[in-house]
Amino acid sequence: MNLAELKSALTSPLPQSGPQPVHVAAFCSFMSPWLRGAMPTLKPERSTNYQDVAAIGFALGSGVQDTALTSAFNEGADQLAGRKYFAPGRAPRFEIDSYAMLGIAIGYWATNASAADKEWIIDCLNQSYDHLKQDLWQYSLARSAHAVMDSAKDLEGIDPTIRVGVKAATGISTTEEERVSAWGATIENIGDQDGAKIAIYQRVYDVCAAALVRMPIHGAGLNELIELLVGVSESMSHWTYEVTRRVRGVTPQKWEIDHEYHVQNLLWTILRPVFPDLVDEETLQKMGHTSPRYDIGIPSLHTIVEVKYMRRRGQSELKKITDEIAADRSLYLREGSGYSTLVVFIWDEARQTEEYKTLQDGLESLTGIEKVIILPRPSKMER
Repeated sequence: MNLAELKSALTSPLPQSGPQPVHVAAFCSFMSPWLRGAMPTLKPERSTNYQDVAAIGFALGSGVQDTALTSAFNEGADQLAGRKYFAPGRAPRFEIDSYAMLGIAIGYWATNASAADKEWIIDCLNQSYDHLKQDLWQYSLARSAHAVMDSAKDLEGIDPTIRVGVKAATGISTTEEERVSAWGATIENIGDQDGAKIAIYQRVYDVCAAALVRMPIHGAGLNELIELLVGVSESMSHWTYEVTRRVRGVTPQKWEIDHEYHVQNLLWTILRPVFPDLVDEETLQKMGHTSPRYDIGIPSLHTIVEVKYMRRRGQSELKKITDEIAADRSLYLREGSGYSTLVVFIWDEARQTEEYKTLQDGLESLTGIEKVIILPRPSKMER
């Protein structure tokens, strides 16, 4: 399963199975980087039970700056600290609700609470483990809550996705071994319908994908190259193309993409940190009277990224692009060139999206052309 397939699986809509408790919904928003801004509405005056207090803890951990919520969390946590847990004759509630205990731990972490403030919840967690050990997920959440408040706490033997997810959400670096284990567990659990678990898996996805970009050259391959190029479309949402002044005294800027060299520069900026052996416009061995020169090469992958700029609409322009790429393929991928794969990136100034499938299918049917990626000029970049 590649990155795109896994991301699609993790973003598939879940069946509606009723509303989540407020602290579980807050946990999902805190944990998943894909749910930023989805924190449930929290009212300080309603923070009278442990679920509300835990939800506020997750909100504070997400970076919410609100003095009323901070006061409500402190007051609510003080009330919880004064209760007796695992009392004979009383069914346990808070003390076996790992989401709630983690929410309190996150709130303490976000407010830089003292060791004395946290003493009661650590004592409660120590008693909870025997009651939770039959449920690895709940047990792992509880152990993670302890680790949030005490970084020296051992996390061996817990669910690997929770280990990586909670560490990442609280700004703690993860090891390659931890990420590999969490990635495997995430793939094994694709199809799980538990929203809280999916929130963790989404965090794991982002952590592992980010780590992949930082890996040395031997860690990223052709699939990752294609994933990066396909993702350029989404990246353009932050491309500078200002209509009105955003900073006082600074003239609005429009970073135009006017020709093929501009597209090459864009791709170079994206790919160079990932592929250190990237080379541009290198001339290959002469063939007859022709000295072929490709746009971007990655020798370690034996792959060339060829850039094209479609300026006009119509069949003649499409035929021209097709003929050029077919000719480039025969020159670049010939025996002895050092390259065996071609990835094509086309900037479409005319936005003739209805022609993309035909163009892609035709070119990708040629031996050696692995992928054809077409980026229409973004709609915000109206000339």
